Amino acid sequence: MVCVWIFLFITSYGYTLQMKAGYETKPLRFIVKRIILLYSEMWFFYLYNFIVIILFKPSALPYFLSSPINIPIDMLAVSNLFGKPLIVAEWYVNFLLIVIVVFPLLYFLVKKTTWFSLPIIILITMLCPYKMSFQYGGQFNYYLLMIVVGILFAQNSIFEKLARFKHQKEILVLISGLLLILNLLVVRYFLLCHDFEKEWYLSYGPVSTLMGIIIVIMVFLLRGEGKIQMLLQKLGKHSGNMFFTHIVFYNIFVRLLGIYNEIGSFFLCFAYSLSLSLFVEFVKKKTDYNNRIRNGLKRLLRENSIKKQDA
Repeated sequence: MVCVWIFLFITSYGYTLQMKAGYETKPLRFIVKRIILLYSEMWFFYLYNFIVIILFKPSALPYFLSSPINIPIDMLAVSNLFGKPLIVAEWYVNFLLIVIVVFPLLYFLVKKTTWFSLPIIILITMLCPYKMSFQYGGQFNYYLLMIVVGILFAQNSIFEKLARFKHQKEILVLISGLLLILNLLVVRYFLLCHDFEKEWYLSYGPVSTLMGIIIVIMVFLLRGEGKIQMLLQKLGKHSGNMFFTHIVFYNIFVRLLGIYNEIGSFFLCFAYSLSLSLFVEFVKKKTDYNNRIRNGLKRLLRENSIKKQDA
């Protein structure tokens, strides 16, 4: 599950830069824009996943036909909010909708309290009596700390500061590697000796947050130049699309094909998800989909007039 924390760090880091660039005084516009953009990226893959699940999961069609709201709320990834299961939509979309709504509040909390926001958010999540849960992702409380860390990294230009230590890169990588090993030992200890769910504030949240941060920093420090870097950048552009398709592959095709080798299933999933992403991006380019969405958002949010006023 550490992949979710890494995705969340990158998301909150990017959202912070967007807030700083012009949405601090317009948080509602930020929320509306991010939700529309999220749905605009998701629905291509939702349609494909819907067809696959209807064909290969016999219980799906009767469920959708049992109530007129089942398809709309699943398509909007809000089924959990109505006490119903997510059938096609990814739980992470449901989760990210909540993140988008609460993000401006966390952004201003961090801006006001800076690094003191870390103990504040830990106390809030420990003491808060209401704990929102997701179908596959556990409690929302688990992830608040990583959102705050992503905001802090962006607001304090941490990566820019790390880039100045090029001559000490090997030392930083060594320290990060040792911390990662220590972190894995802590995870093993809690898995073997403790109730991970009941003691999440000592283990699941902070430990996964720390592991995610270490991995992100190590990737940043070890990033290279040339063809490998260009390849990784191109793959990075497809990572969001690939995320929308990988669960269907594991839930449907792995079982259907009887693939139980983890390494083999990983590479097949990678090829499957990347192929779908390339096809969808080809369709978007031919239909000028992205420009249509951007122009529609500008008209909806009147962003052209806002930019002129700001200028």
